[in-house]
Amino acid sequence: MIAKKIKLNGPVVSGGNSWIYDWLGMETISPKRVISELEKAGGDDVELYINSGGGSVFAGSEIYTALKEYKGKIKSKVTGVAASAATFFVLASDEVYVSPLGQLMIHNSATSTEGDRTAHNSSLELLEGVDKAIAKVYKAKTKLADKDILDLMQKTTWMNAERAVQLGFANGVLFDEEVDASNSFSLGNELPQDVIDKLKNELLKNALKDESILEAAASIDPVNQVNQRTERNGKPMKLEELKAQHPDLYNEVLSAGKAEGVTAERQRISDLNALAGAPGAAEIVANAIAEGKTAAEAAIDIVKASAERLTVEGQKRAADSKNSGVAAVPSDEAPEAPNDEAVQDAEAKALADEIKALRGGQR
Repeated sequence: MIAKKIKLNGPVVSGGNSWIYDWLGMETISPKRVISELEKAGGDDVELYINSGGGSVFAGSEIYTALKEYKGKIKSKVTGVAASAATFFVLASDEVYVSPLGQLMIHNSATSTEGDRTAHNSSLELLEGVDKAIAKVYKAKTKLADKDILDLMQKTTWMNAERAVQLGFANGVLFDEEVDASNSFSLGNELPQDVIDKLKNELLKNALKDESILEAAASIDPVNQVNQRTERNGKPMKLEELKAQHPDLYNEVLSAGKAEGVTAERQRISDLNALAGAPGAAEIVANAIAEGKTAAEAAIDIVKASAERLTVEGQKRAADSKNSGVAAVPSDEAPEAPNDEAVQDAEAKALADEIKALRGGQR
């Protein structure tokens, strides 16, 4: 019987955040999606095609558990990169194969903490415990000693296909595999939590005007929801039910909305015009004004358009690289881990440039 193929591309995210990415049209890997795909497979053999820079440790752990409990045989094929949390479920497979141009990366877990020294000490204990747990997962596959694995994690180790096989992280190297998968090499592409929170707030402000947002938000597991909502018998209360059961509240909300409508519309147009100075944004802003979109929605469209341009450019570079024959050059060493401070500076500059562009060059 032919194995069921499951494509897992993008950042590893929790179920509570996955709908944001779905709404933006971005690929993600979430426990809910993986479990759903495994249920569809019904115990038959499965082949995972993986290209992910990692993401949430705990979402990766949940996926690892689901794969370990699956009754059928699982074969993982790393088509691009499997880094950080993405390596958990790669190694949960019965067999692992890496593309000749693929990479695996392992490193120590990371987090951020605010508060006094007690809070920081607590985070330190958490990270140490997480690192030891991750090392056990790697040890089960590689048979390397605990110290050797922890040393590799400490150094942030990159492995090409041959190196991954040598260290025991992979069973072999893929040759002549025809795989329809993304060649993106971007890492750390999970949206920061503060960005997700801001997106949620903006989307919820417009939820009553856009049913697609309500449908996306309502589709996630209630356990992971952070948003407050009116419920009846454990189910979300619809607008019609609110109108029928609480007419006074409904009319109050409606009246307030009408009173603020004119002011809100003027502010909407003003906010949209403030975005028009960004490269390629003029047409998007004009359409947004005509279609009644908010500045937040237009900003998302601008970012998505920019991302599409970058994707096209990346595909052109990948095609040029393939035509140049660089794939035939043997790989000697895994790439040196990027300097953390340099990466942070680059990310900060990119964010600053993006914000400045969206504001039309104003500070």
